[in-house]
Amino acid sequence: MTKKTLRLTFPEWQGGINPPYYAGSHILDLIAPKGNNLECAEVPVKTNFEEETPVTDGIAWKNELIEQQKMAYEICEMKDPDKIIILGGDCSVEQAPFDYLHGKYPENTAVIWIDAHPDFSRPADCPNEHAMVLGNLMGDGAPEFADMVKHPFRKEDVIYVGLAADHMETWEEEYQKEYQIKYLTPQQLDKNSDALLSWIQENGYQQVLIHWDLDVLSPDDFRSLLCAKPHIPPVSYAVGQMTLDQVIRILKDVSGIVNVAALGITEFLPWDIMRFQKKLGELDIFKK
Repeated sequence: MTKKTLRLTFPEWQGGINPPYYAGSHILDLIAPKGNNLECAEVPVKTNFEEETPVTDGIAWKNELIEQQKMAYEICEMKDPDKIIILGGDCSVEQAPFDYLHGKYPENTAVIWIDAHPDFSRPADCPNEHAMVLGNLMGDGAPEFADMVKHPFRKEDVIYVGLAADHMETWEEEYQKEYQIKYLTPQQLDKNSDALLSWIQENGYQQVLIHWDLDVLSPDDFRSLLCAKPHIPPVSYAVGQMTLDQVIRILKDVSGIVNVAALGITEFLPWDIMRFQKKLGELDIFKK
């Protein structure tokens, strides 16, 4: 029986409080391959970019995010796919698809979180909901978002790949002490994927859900990243250290031994394209 794959474009930007994530998602949708057997859908996202950011219960754009997450859940349930490709948007886009697929595959399912950051916080720590999404999926994080999760993951079934473990925020270090989530650093995966493949095989996983935040990549290797925005000073937060070739090698190696039921790609920010589009819009010849 042929498995059904949903290609879900989800240009959510409010979780990162950063409108360029919206454009990044659509450009990613434009360039990502479209296979013959893929069904495509898009989650409607509000585009009130110029409005002042509302903060409710410590979460920026909370009401909009909840509404959009509900629509993502509805699309997943209506389409009923066996696999999902998610083209984000900020990292909050993973919640509904991962939760849905965990309901379809409740046993022997792991989450591989390829990210420089742990995405495990609570509203008291920062207002950015995309930094809470993995916590939500584990029944923690932002309470109302966690309450939406019908099939929470166990900490034992989650592994970080490429985590900048030596550059976490104070609250992230505290959560890591509390949850003790397994992680592999860029250095551990520099030459091969063996440590990750061994973890998958030793635990007997039959399918994996993969989150790939592009900020796991080094700006020396890949420039379409938040930290690589032109004309900004060096950033204070953790910056990725992996190369595109390394991550692609890991994804190919993982898919060689286990069913990849989800691949989410998030936080694509092709600054030159977005800046060029905006500047061309200032020219009179394009307005007539």
